[in-house]
Amino acid sequence: MRMKRILLATSAMAVLAGVSQAHAASDMYVSVFGGANFQTDQSQRTSFYTVSSFETDPDTGFTIGAAVGTNLDNWAKGLRVELEAAYRRNDVGGRWSTSTGSYAGFLEGNTSSFSIMANAWYDIDIGSKVRPYVGAGIGWARTRSQFAQIVTYSDGAVTPFLTSTTSNENSGFAWQLGLGLNYEVAPDVDVGIGYRYFVGPRLGEVV
Repeated sequence: MRMKRILLATSAMAVLAGVSQAHAASDMYVSVFGGANFQTDQSQRTSFYTVSSFETDPDTGFTIGAAVGTNLDNWAKGLRVELEAAYRRNDVGGRWSTSTGSYAGFLEGNTSSFSIMANAWYDIDIGSKVRPYVGAGIGWARTRSQFAQIVTYSDGAVTPFLTSTTSNENSGFAWQLGLGLNYEVAPDVDVGIGYRYFVGPRLGEVV
């Protein structure tokens, strides 16, 4: 099966939990996070037997990660930078059919990505323990997909001998935008909720 390139563009609503060791001497902090990952639907044209339509409907997935950062209040109050590693995964279902209607089928599989990002965040001081923040990051990511294609005839009969599995991966530049709220629950300990829009490298063609 020949799939056109799919842009792995995901947005994730993640609950972030952070532990900071910043305010003593080095202004360093460590944070961990996890949450739901929402990948965009895809609609493609493929070359499989004849020209066909190809649609995927990803399930809600997950993201987990950790970061090490430092506050840069001496340069700009509220500015911090960090190095982040994260993993995202979504199960994906879908359907395809040929333009003639002779063949159709289902897709079952998953997509995932592992990323290492350099982020810059700006904390907005509103005079309370709640601190909104905004920021962005750039870095490297590896994206991967694995799919099983189940082929059926026009009469609906499944043909197991035409069931096949394909996989593909690519690595390269990635970027993300984010915003959220952190709340200081104890000295040097924050919890929060945030939103990330992450875009990784394109998946190449699978034949």
